Amino acid sequence: MRRLPLLLVSLCALGLGAAMIARADSTEGRTFRTPDAGAACRLTGTTLVCSSLGSDGSVALRRGSPARMVRRLPWWDARTPVLRRWSRDDVSCSLAGGAILCRTAATTIRVDGTGFALAS
Repeated sequence: MRRLPLLLVSLCALGLGAAMIARADSTEGRTFRTPDAGAACRLTGTTLVCSSLGSDGSVALRRGSPARMVRRLPWWDARTPVLRRWSRDDVSCSLAGGAILCRTAATTIRVDGTGFALAS
C-alpha cells in the first residue's frame, strides 16, 4: 500500500523536473551575455532588449521596427550563458571581439561593457 503514494510522488517530481528543463530551454525569456559579463541581451515576448554596464538605458530590437532606446534593463549575472549565436525571426546575434552584435533587416547594434552603438 505504501508503494502507490511513493510512486505517485516520484512521477510528479519527474514531471515537474521535465517541465522545468523544457521551460529553461525555451527562447522566451532567453538571456545571454558577453564573456566578461559587461553586456547582455534578453528576449521578452518579441522584443530583444540589450544593455551594458556602461550605459544608463538599453536598446530594444523588434522584427520590422528600427531600434529604440528603452529604460528597462535586462538582468544578468556570471551564471547567464555566454552568447555563441542566437536568432529568432529576422533578429540574429553573434559574439564578435567580446561584443554582442545583433542585426535586423534595418538595424545593427553593438553592445559591450562600455556601452552600445547603433547603425542603420
